[in-house]
Amino acid sequence: MDQTPTPTESSAPQPTVQTPTTPAAQPSPESPRGSSKLALWSMILGIVSVVLALVIFISIPAAIVAIILGIIALVKHHPGKGKSIAGVITGAVALFIIIPFMIFVIAVTIAANNSLTEKANKVQETVDAKSNSANKVTTDCYTYAIPAGYEYDDGSKACHTAVNIPKGDALTRVQVKGTTGTIGTLSDVVARYNATLSRADPNTKGIIDQEQFTANGKTVYYVSYEDTYKLLTGIYIVSDPESTQSINGEPINAYSVLGYTYNSSLKGTVRSVVDSLVTK
Repeated sequence: MDQTPTPTESSAPQPTVQTPTTPAAQPSPESPRGSSKLALWSMILGIVSVVLALVIFISIPAAIVAIILGIIALVKHHPGKGKSIAGVITGAVALFIIIPFMIFVIAVTIAANNSLTEKANKVQETVDAKSNSANKVTTDCYTYAIPAGYEYDDGSKACHTAVNIPKGDALTRVQVKGTTGTIGTLSDVVARYNATLSRADPNTKGIIDQEQFTANGKTVYYVSYEDTYKLLTGIYIVSDPESTQSINGEPINAYSVLGYTYNSSLKGTVRSVVDSLVTK
């Protein structure tokens, strides 16, 4: 008798159990909120750079950063394109305002500095001139040092100047003036002065003292005589045949330094003028 085989548990079909699988990770788009920060900051800094355009140490860095952030946001296609463009434009406008302003400020500063320097130089020149005038006399004919305690006589003329002590008189005055005509030798000078003195006073002693020496390469003749008040007057004649100066069309051949020399102090003062005299 046929027997139908009884299916066993091992031969029975098993239900298929499907294991759920995790889907492949998909790249998530960047957060619109986070990615728009570049554009936002670009716009903010651009506005700040325009508003504070004259505050250079703030506006220049803000403008540069605004342009850089705006360009980066645009190149990477971040959200907020309008803000990025606004940041680039405002940053550029700020620089357009700042750069000419800086050039103007620098130009004005340089001009002002040059002006101040020029004024300072003029002031210094004035001070130097006053200092020089306080220490020496300078004319087209000669220069000489002003003796200590003396000052320049403002009433003097080009080739005829004088120095004196403050509130001094004729006794303390020292004159320097050009002389025309033939000078000759010391003997010639003495003879001329004796003749002149004799015409003025037949009882004159004439030339009392005479001397010849060299100062600054020039021959100098010294003669002295008593004036009408019996005060000794000294004249130093500095020969200068090479002088290019003239008086009333006549060439100057010498310069005379005159002053009272009745004591050693006055004579030393007059002599100091002679020793420092440099003719032109």
